[in-house]
Amino acid sequence: MLENSPRVLVVEDDPDIQTTLTALFAREGHHVDVVHNGAEAITYLDEHEHPSVVLVDLLMPGMIGQSVLEYLHTEPQLASIPVAIVSASPQLAPEGYKVFRKPLDVNALLEFVREGVTRGAK
Repeated sequence: MLENSPRVLVVEDDPDIQTTLTALFAREGHHVDVVHNGAEAITYLDEHEHPSVVLVDLLMPGMIGQSVLEYLHTEPQLASIPVAIVSASPQLAPEGYKVFRKPLDVNALLEFVREGVTRGAK
């Protein structure tokens, strides 16, 4: 994988979904970083190169996904990153986000990431 590959940040506590999404996006040539909860996501966003796309689960132990969404929205340098919610509880998703219900439609999710990476590259 090239160092300048588009980065996808996956904020997800389920190991099976982490593995599935990592393999899916890596096959597409993306660099995939996985964090396990909201606190790790915020630390990652503060300390690493900004991702091209962020995928956030809503219900996780510790800091929930809603906190990550609020953080992304309030930080000007992060607010333009495409964000989607990946959740078994889509009814909890706030307005204005693309939502992917678990079990995942990987083709639709892959298309969202492709569009987000393309939009971010412009």
